[in-house]
Amino acid sequence: MRHVRALMLGIALIALMVACSGYVALSEIQAPASASDEPVEIEIEEGDTTSQIATRLRAAGLIRQPVVFTLLTRLKDLDGKLQSGRYMLRPNMTIGEILVALQSSPVDEIQVTIPEGLRLEEVAAIIGATEIVSEAEFIDAVRDADSFASQYFLLSSLPANASLEGYLFPDTYRFAATASITEVVDIMVNRFVERYQTIEREVRVPDATAQEIVTMASIVQREAALVEEMPQIAAVFWNRLKPEYSDETGGGKLQSDPTVQYALGYSVAEQTWWRKDLTIADLQIDSPYNTRTQPGLPPGPISNPGLEALRAAAQPDESADYLYFVASCAKDGSHNFAVTFEEFQQYEAEWLACQ
Repeated sequence: MRHVRALMLGIALIALMVACSGYVALSEIQAPASASDEPVEIEIEEGDTTSQIATRLRAAGLIRQPVVFTLLTRLKDLDGKLQSGRYMLRPNMTIGEILVALQSSPVDEIQVTIPEGLRLEEVAAIIGATEIVSEAEFIDAVRDADSFASQYFLLSSLPANASLEGYLFPDTYRFAATASITEVVDIMVNRFVERYQTIEREVRVPDATAQEIVTMASIVQREAALVEEMPQIAAVFWNRLKPEYSDETGGGKLQSDPTVQYALGYSVAEQTWWRKDLTIADLQIDSPYNTRTQPGLPPGPISNPGLEALRAAAQPDESADYLYFVASCAKDGSHNFAVTFEEFQQYEAEWLACQ
């Protein structure tokens, strides 16, 4: 009799465990991962197993329990039948809704490559050429950083009425053909945040804000022809801002020509935003972005820098107190770096002599 009671108790416990497991599984099936309706782009690659897809969905924050997703997929006889491709899903979708979406054709996509060092108007022209959104619509959106600042902590140091110049990360993107302007901009700023987070804990510039790092990186991006020289060029500009070199640098002037080019804007004659033939009058333009005449960093970024420029701005070369650099006669994009004005004059004379 005792054995019978023990057997019955065991059966009851098993039944209870099955019922609890079923309840948990049902709850996971019916409840979305979160209440967020922000689109999340996810790629299902050719040959991905159901378990691999479940892992990708979990990593993207679209489901909570990969095991439940895998079991439901198999129960519905969908194992191996989910379509490869790129999808725009939302965390507030249930597992059932996600399964329906992954059985349909993936979204039509348009690939866009944004090179490093472009200003927002140039980025807008590239985006506009895809016809996902118009050039004018993109410019209007990115000139209003306030509309996006609340979503991103890294934008909190932007001054009022700033644009997203500097935060439109240069990369290759695949946008849904039906993407809205907000989705396009969010994807680009999200990419910036992801990349910046890889360097933000190693910033070597005391008390520098994210906005100051990005601004410096945007200048370095336009000045450097060689990636390996970016830390040295960043060192030159950070050193020129130090109080101890104030007499040497005219009160902390960066004297960077790309900032003048940015202030001048589009050149109809040269058909470019970055005019090459700067006149004496150009170098005296009255603008807070003209670091030939104004001390300190400009009010904001002058271009959209890539990861290497961001890393150089955050981690400048500290091996020497460089204050100057001059193009070298090698004419391969390299520079000679100088600590003193006398060294600078020597390198400048060499450069002029080899022209």
